[in-house]
Amino acid sequence: MLYLESFVHRVELAEIVSRWIVNQPQPGDLEKINQIVNFNSYISRLWCHDLAVQLFRTLHHKQPDTLLAKTKGELKDFIVENPLRTTPRIEELFARYRRWPEDFYRETPYDGRIYYLSEADRRHYVGSTRIKRFRRIAEKGARRIVDYMFERIRINADALAEERAKALGIPKRALITPPEQQVEEFLHAERRLLKMIRRGTIQYEFPILSIPDVVGIKILVEGDQYERLIDTIERSKTCTLLEQEQHTGRYNAINLRVAHQIPRDRLLQQLPARHHIRILKYRGFDPATVIDDYTRFVETAEDHVLLEIIVCSYDDFIESEIGRCMHEERITNQRSHIDYSGHLATNVMHLMDYILALCLAPTHGVEITDVPVKLWMRYMPDTLDRLQRKIFNVPVDASFEDPSTTTTTAVSLSRRALSDDADGDPELLN
Repeated sequence: MLYLESFVHRVELAEIVSRWIVNQPQPGDLEKINQIVNFNSYISRLWCHDLAVQLFRTLHHKQPDTLLAKTKGELKDFIVENPLRTTPRIEELFARYRRWPEDFYRETPYDGRIYYLSEADRRHYVGSTRIKRFRRIAEKGARRIVDYMFERIRINADALAEERAKALGIPKRALITPPEQQVEEFLHAERRLLKMIRRGTIQYEFPILSIPDVVGIKILVEGDQYERLIDTIERSKTCTLLEQEQHTGRYNAINLRVAHQIPRDRLLQQLPARHHIRILKYRGFDPATVIDDYTRFVETAEDHVLLEIIVCSYDDFIESEIGRCMHEERITNQRSHIDYSGHLATNVMHLMDYILALCLAPTHGVEITDVPVKLWMRYMPDTLDRLQRKIFNVPVDASFEDPSTTTTTAVSLSRRALSDDADGDPELLN
């Protein structure tokens, strides 16, 4: 169901998510999810960095320098402190940023790398790469699933209205339905869908719902650089340009959808190092088998991945980071305009968040036999927050009682994992 285009082994991951949505996990699912998500998190940084350097070197005829950014504030500080050029508009935005930095979502988590060129004592930004954080993947994946389910419910509600019109001997377009009856028919259609999910009879009807931008590269272009970039991609032996989508208005950029052949030999040479293995150990991997598991993972991976390359001018980039179309405000606005936000939609979001959070949690030797977030049940937010906390063994209340008597799946999952890894490291890959 959920098809992360920038991941390898993406079909297998989609199949597991489909099973978990209808609460039909299979033995070994958690280990497979853990490998798919974590190994992709590792290798995507390698192939994405190599591709970015290749493109920047072609455009600028020199190797860019790089630095990591873990918050959007680090990225925004860099571009404000290192202007490529200045205009009255850019000076206005920079002055506003320096005066009221708290207005610019500086603490937003960001998993990215800044690329820049140095000339004398000046640096200037030429682009960046970013890997979507697990939380954002869950959110975007949930939105795609909810959109699909909402459409299914709407179609079912229309079918109910059609049945009622036939019973009255009139065409559906002539049917006058009071608003309260429309709501009741929608809720009835929703219950039908939930019943199919609970019974597991809908799993094989799920379509492939693609998430295209888990990995992205942003490139600034001026003058004829856009044509040179397109020519570089089209001439590349490892890239295929699939689509060019232009955005105009408040937000101006061109999105390139690109298929990229993974550098399998390079990935097999760049094995996880000791500090990577230490992180993977905390997340439930057996250190003794990590290298073999990783090698097998790469050798059996698909040949290519898909990624998004965002191309824009320097002025438009400044507007998208601290100006009229700030990325964080676009995301906030997007979240506030959701057509369907009932408990089914909420549960989908929490299920996706739970699945991906498991890949960061200590899960050594654990099997999930019953998915704890079920789409057909109603939960208070406190219940789902408690579930998330438990998988990381975070205290969930002020009780002094012995937690070893608790028998819930999440608690037992976390406790067993931590007992197997007494020196677990909370450091994360992303």
